[in-house]
Amino acid sequence: MSDNGVEKKTGELDLQFFESVGFTKRKCIKCGSFYWSSDPERKTCGDPPCDSYSFIGNSPVLKPYSLKEMREAFLSFFKGTHHIVDPYPVVPRWRDDVLLVNASIYDFQPHVTSGRVKPPGNPLTMSQPSIRMTDTDLVGETGRHLTCFEMLCHDAFNYPDSYVYWKEETVKYCYDFLNSRLGVDGMLITFKEKPWSGGGNGGNAFEVFVRGLEVATLVFMDLREDEGGEFEIDGKHYSRMEMKIVDTGYGLERLTWLSQATPTVYQAVMPEVVQEIVNRSRDGKMDNTVLSILSAAAVQEEPFNRSRMIERSMEILKSSRKTVTREELDRIFEYTRSVFTLADHSKTLMVLFSDFVIPSNVKVGYLARLLIRRSMRAIKDLQADLNLVNLIDMHWKSLAEIFPGYSSAFASEALRIEEAKFAENERKSQPTVLRMFDRKRALTADDLVTLYDSYGIVPEEAASIVAKERGVSVEIPEDFNSLVVKRHETPKAEKAPVDSFPDIYTRPLYYDDPTMQEFNAVVLYSRGNDIITNQTAFYPEGGGQPFDLGYFTYKGHNVDVTAVHRHRQAVVHTISSAIPEKSRIIGHIDYVRRRRLMVHHSATHLLLGVLREVLGNHVWQSGVQKGTERSRLDITHFKRLTPEEIKEVERRCLLHITENRPITVRNIEWNTALSKYGFRLFEGGVPEGREIRVVEIQGVDAEGCGGTHLRSTGEIGFLKILRVETLQEGIQRIIFAAGEAALEFVQEMYESELYLETMLSVKPEDLSTSVERLFRENLSLRKERDRHIKEEVDRIISEGSSVSSAGDNVLLLHQVSDPDVLKALVAALFSRKIRTAVVPYGNANALEVRIISDGNEGARLLAVAMAKHLSGKIAGSGRHITITGISWFPDEKLISRILDEKHS
Repeated sequence: MSDNGVEKKTGELDLQFFESVGFTKRKCIKCGSFYWSSDPERKTCGDPPCDSYSFIGNSPVLKPYSLKEMREAFLSFFKGTHHIVDPYPVVPRWRDDVLLVNASIYDFQPHVTSGRVKPPGNPLTMSQPSIRMTDTDLVGETGRHLTCFEMLCHDAFNYPDSYVYWKEETVKYCYDFLNSRLGVDGMLITFKEKPWSGGGNGGNAFEVFVRGLEVATLVFMDLREDEGGEFEIDGKHYSRMEMKIVDTGYGLERLTWLSQATPTVYQAVMPEVVQEIVNRSRDGKMDNTVLSILSAAAVQEEPFNRSRMIERSMEILKSSRKTVTREELDRIFEYTRSVFTLADHSKTLMVLFSDFVIPSNVKVGYLARLLIRRSMRAIKDLQADLNLVNLIDMHWKSLAEIFPGYSSAFASEALRIEEAKFAENERKSQPTVLRMFDRKRALTADDLVTLYDSYGIVPEEAASIVAKERGVSVEIPEDFNSLVVKRHETPKAEKAPVDSFPDIYTRPLYYDDPTMQEFNAVVLYSRGNDIITNQTAFYPEGGGQPFDLGYFTYKGHNVDVTAVHRHRQAVVHTISSAIPEKSRIIGHIDYVRRRRLMVHHSATHLLLGVLREVLGNHVWQSGVQKGTERSRLDITHFKRLTPEEIKEVERRCLLHITENRPITVRNIEWNTALSKYGFRLFEGGVPEGREIRVVEIQGVDAEGCGGTHLRSTGEIGFLKILRVETLQEGIQRIIFAAGEAALEFVQEMYESELYLETMLSVKPEDLSTSVERLFRENLSLRKERDRHIKEEVDRIISEGSSVSSAGDNVLLLHQVSDPDVLKALVAALFSRKIRTAVVPYGNANALEVRIISDGNEGARLLAVAMAKHLSGKIAGSGRHITITGISWFPDEKLISRILDEKHS
């Protein structure tokens, strides 16, 4: 390094562009990081806490931009050179490894970044809504944290034979946008060098700062995770990729905030909602001077510490001669935190509801529930006259062009259900909290998470209950909500060991002709009872459709096929006995079974489409399994289907079957398919190839699918829903049968009805009335028997003999032979809290004694002694002990003798 602090050019990020605009490389005097700047006086990298916020009240941008204006400014800047891509959903149904889109690059992982699929444009630009829940606790506290934001990007995908642009051009684009379009003085921009890694990739990167605010990250992705790789980032090893990917991320909200220079980001990007909350809350005002100081102090705390931030703010306030006491500052902080939390969370809920996320206790549904509970708590803390769905609707009105799928009716229904659950949880909170506290006279952080996670009890309420009822203080961790989110993060699944097979291509004849029943093949690989052939009509298990069964003919003998699975491009057949390589064989499909599976598979697609027609667009496939007798389809829906809804679904299915709508199967290039059919393509899972195999029922359903299908809906014949049940919150399971299986079910039901008609000697039209009459008669008899048993129990207890000795008292009851009476008697003895009772039970064939007690030691000793005298065996312990293998019952004399022996 030279005397003036300028670093000599030695690295991959030493760009000619920097020289052209007068930027030099420096080393930060505080953190030691390398950065680029054209300001000769700058000594730090621009990244807090090395620098502080200096833009609040002092915007470097030529004019203030609204969120919409800043988005349009960015996209129009790249319009002539980049393809503009519409935003993807925030629930990434094209991936199975993450719950939410955290950044724009998520839209293209792993299918594009792996090189398998071309990007939808190259280069491209977009504004991608994203949700990050890891810093939920900091929302409203720091002035800058959001759970939902839009990531602006301009990305380029460079292939070995096709160069688009790389580091030089990327940095120039960024500089020109900030400097030329927004009017930011170049001397205010710093580019900080920092390696980046994520999602199995890595590379060099720049973090871009303006007056202390990070506004962009420019990633040059050219590394892939590799245990034997030569490069290391954050303890992981990487090797070079064939592709070189420019992955940029500009914070739309950050840029808007920079242009408006408001005290907090919330006031810049959602001003109408913030003001609405303030107007309808208890205090109804905010102090922008104090907020500016809080935001500036918060950015200096890394990691964030609330107490130190408040103390730092107090020092700044004292030096500025603004009179604010510590109590007033705490009140302002608590008030604005609730206001901003509510503003932020209501926006994120709007985004989640736009993707029809149903609140629940699992996966992304739980994250929605977490935000709803925090929002309801904020409304309560603010004593605000607010309706949460109205706030959500307010957000949507300003963002309707980005979220066209939002439904206020869906949001209202979701919130109605959640509000009822929230109120019920609050009602039951005190006994739940005290029960957990009393077990160990404390509530740990994990206990607080459990109370919130399982019962909806917020930690502040739990702490208040314990303080009031038990006089004990409970510490609430500052990162409480992050702990809750972590509990629900999807862990990376351990890859199960997979049998190793050669990468042989097997031609899938089941796609060429799904009605093929016989085919010729050559065995290309054989190991034990597994073979791979050059072609096959046997369908391998996948997409909820079981594998085909059948047999191979080899040298005049039939060899059963017991399992079929895919291994990359190969189809592996497991057979009953070995067949050597190079053998010529003939395959025979169990076509009756295959046909029934095809009927159920096509019927599944039909049913899913009709369920959306009847219930709404929030219906998505959650799980599926096809069978030959019946199949199941799991869907996202608030509640169990009503009988009327089931009838309407069946009626519409029948309508589409009689219309004989064509079922087409086509392989379509990924981006073309996505453009035409949208993200419903991923109902059945994530495609692995460059193309998506689209199965379309004309006008009803279109989705990616690898299964075998009929040619038209008319071939389904008939669909009958057999049962519906709630699998878990927000997930309904529909059990159904189609084709011959549905007919067989109806015939079985008809036979059962005929049997009942015969047994009851009634006409078909009188059957339901007769069954109801029998049910009521049976219910009346059961009530009468219950009354009789209760009377018998009362009599037995009242007629019991009391045997006492030295303070011990044992109640000896009369013999019981009816098991129902015994059950009721035991329950009565427990409820009446009788200390010790002896119950003789049984008949001439088998005798036993039951000793019922409150668990006292004397009862156990009595049982041991009695078993010895009666030559019996003890079973059970505690409050209910049984003595078996006896030939006579104890009497008062025996019990008295045992008690006397105990005290002698």
